Amino acid sequence: MNIFITANNTNCGKTYTTLKLIKKFSNMGYKVGVFKPIETGVENYPLDAKKLFEEAKKYNPALNSLTIDDIVPFKFSLPAAPYVAGDVNINQIKQSIKKIKSLCDILLIEGAGGIRVPIKTKNKDWIEMWELAKILDAKLFLVISSKLGMINDFLLNKYFLDSQNLNYIWAINLFDESYFKITHPFMKKFNPLIIQKDLDTIAKKLIGE
Repeated sequence: MNIFITANNTNCGKTYTTLKLIKKFSNMGYKVGVFKPIETGVENYPLDAKKLFEEAKKYNPALNSLTIDDIVPFKFSLPAAPYVAGDVNINQIKQSIKKIKSLCDILLIEGAGGIRVPIKTKNKDWIEMWELAKILDAKLFLVISSKLGMINDFLLNKYFLDSQNLNYIWAINLFDESYFKITHPFMKKFNPLIIQKDLDTIAKKLIGE
């Protein structure tokens, strides 16, 4: 199955979360693959994709047959939304995924930026990150940063995803314990899962257990 890790914005913990899921699913007995279709802000090599690739290979040696170019087919130097950074070919992304999926049970796909980040494509003016997840037939996992301001981000993201009737789960990436004083009094009504505390539950929900 495909799981698409996205977030309410950039620098909210997508790579951090994906690294944790690599280990969790691997320890559950699954062969895990990783894919980051687009990475921006790349200077010498794609930092996030390299972290994911190196971690996944520790648990799934079959991935050693791949290269970093298989893991991240579109790399752009400009640290900007993909629409601004450069054109993306969706068919090429699909072909890259086929190569990786033959080597794994679960494919973790890390997005770029937030769920509505625009992607400029060759066949269409633009699509949004959530649409890419849909095209790739992936379960959507929304990471919400616990930083101040998350309530607004969470409500906007939830409203949008619900309006699209998307199959998704969400969890909070806990940056510090101040969350419980300044934000949890409101968020608790949604029974939030927290990545650092509820990873077992999150993993089971993602695969439908």
